[in-house]
Amino acid sequence: MADRARPKTRKDRIMDTALRIFAEKSFQEATISEISKKAGVSEATIYEYFGTKEDLLFAIPEKISNDANEDSEAVLPYIKDAEGRMRAILFSYIQLYESNPHYSALVLLQLMSSKRFRQTAAHAAIRRSAHRLLECIREGIADGTFRSDADAYLIRSMLMGTIEHLFIHWHMQGMPKRDKTIMEMLDPFLEIVLSGIRARKEQQGLTLRLNLEDARVLEQILQNDPMLQSPARSADAARTTKEKTKQHL
Repeated sequence: MADRARPKTRKDRIMDTALRIFAEKSFQEATISEISKKAGVSEATIYEYFGTKEDLLFAIPEKISNDANEDSEAVLPYIKDAEGRMRAILFSYIQLYESNPHYSALVLLQLMSSKRFRQTAAHAAIRRSAHRLLECIREGIADGTFRSDADAYLIRSMLMGTIEHLFIHWHMQGMPKRDKTIMEMLDPFLEIVLSGIRARKEQQGLTLRLNLEDARVLEQILQNDPMLQSPARSADAARTTKEKTKQHL
């Protein structure tokens, strides 16, 4: 697991500062000059570490996503069932976006719409968690936890698309405080999805579906045939028959 307690290096400080400025002002409006002043380093130092402003931009989500993936991968092997692993992956995903709003704003509002970004190692790092979720759903289908006709790709898209939509909406509204956080919405939302894809266990026994007239006919048959009545009613019917027989004798 990554050591988050280590002292921040100059490179870390540059990325932290750049993340805040990129998220608040946008990549186009931010300048290396402003980042260097806020980070307390020279412009030459930034270019030495990152080469270009775009390289600095893409280095931020690559590092943050790789750190989050490292933490998640250290935990997942100890969670045996598919539903538990799905919940853990989504929990990690939401926790990252909620605890680091500058990061989620940068990724969701600026980077995800960039074709150039989708060709970078940073995007590949983000997709690792999405691929892990897809594999988890596929494993659940294979082991019988989920329905055999479930579409793993569609389920993954529903889960991640909904969460991303909630965060985009949250950012567009200015990150207001709500009665219920997105993290608190996770379990109810996930249960709705899981209830639709869980494999149904076949029920034992016989089920009859009758229309009203057929039900009335069946009721008459049950009432008139002692063999089809409950033990108590069968015994009463037997006694009645015996008494009638004695009377005739």
